[in-house]
Amino acid sequence: MREQNEHLKQAYDFDLLESVQIDSEAMNEMASQAAVFMSEMGRALKAGVKHTDEHVFDAIRSHLAFLNQQGHSLSAADFALQTRFFLEDDFHLRMLEGQQTGLAYYLAAAADAYASS
Repeated sequence: MREQNEHLKQAYDFDLLESVQIDSEAMNEMASQAAVFMSEMGRALKAGVKHTDEHVFDAIRSHLAFLNQQGHSLSAADFALQTRFFLEDDFHLRMLEGQQTGLAYYLAAAADAYASS
């Protein structure tokens, strides 16, 4: 989290750690679910599953439902915008592409397709 906070400070003059109260239990649950989701997307990419496959859409649907249950109001269109941001932001792009080459682009294509469906 320190690396991300440094990136936010340098790129956006925003200190994440000073601006919010941290609920570590909720953060751990969010991180765990995000890891499961990204692993699922990575497996789909590696297996050659099309970004428009119903399995991919189900994973996105479940991920968005979880986020909304946690109080993060996020529509399919919002998620697509967020994934496009990941392609432009060096920190997020490195993080996703570090997990698996092509993952950031696959996720963005899948999110766009899901939002359009």
